[in-house]
Amino acid sequence: MYFIEFMEMNRNEQISLTEEFVKTNLKDYDSGHDWWHIERVRKLASFINEMEQLEDPFIVEITALLHDTADSKFAGEDKEQGYKLIDDFMEKSGMSDIKDRVTAVIKKVSFSSKNNREEPEDPLLWVIQDADRLDAIGAIGIARAFNYGGFRNNKIYNPAVVNSDENTGDVQESGTSSTISHFYEKLLLLKYRMNTLTAKKLAVDRHEFLELFLKQFYKEWDFGTGERL
Repeated sequence: MYFIEFMEMNRNEQISLTEEFVKTNLKDYDSGHDWWHIERVRKLASFINEMEQLEDPFIVEITALLHDTADSKFAGEDKEQGYKLIDDFMEKSGMSDIKDRVTAVIKKVSFSSKNNREEPEDPLLWVIQDADRLDAIGAIGIARAFNYGGFRNNKIYNPAVVNSDENTGDVQESGTSSTISHFYEKLLLLKYRMNTLTAKKLAVDRHEFLELFLKQFYKEWDFGTGERL
């Protein structure tokens, strides 16, 4: 039972209810988008917010906890139902005063959002988006990428698919057929799409680790052929 039926509820109780709600709703997600992803994003968001002093820590924590509840990769055509589920939960949990803002941020936080190339105006979005993007790069980001690729039965790498990088003109591997493609389509771009100074600093090492991994990956893949060496 998610909801406590009384008017007054303190913030710790609301956070506990939200944790229970999220754990139940993420039970069918892959392990790259599971409760531990939520926990990492929650901690990152709290740290970024503490450093930047942008928002009430409570709304940051609640939004971080709920940010993947309506993830289109899993919700599919039920995405709008996912948003309604969040609204209903927050209304019944005594958080009606913040539910519209929280839902608005959740709708925009995804990398695939139509607004991903626009400067977000809400500091709450800056914090949550940065935390979510940081968890998509570095060692954990690599683990999550290959986990999700396996979950979708994608190829590890398809060397037959290439294109030119839009920023440098360099020929890079891409296409949705492989997990290595995902590095060029998303992961390697995230360093440049952080909103806050704190996240930009944290992204540096994680981005460098992506590049190091790819260098070693290609070295092993092309072993004996002399390519890329």
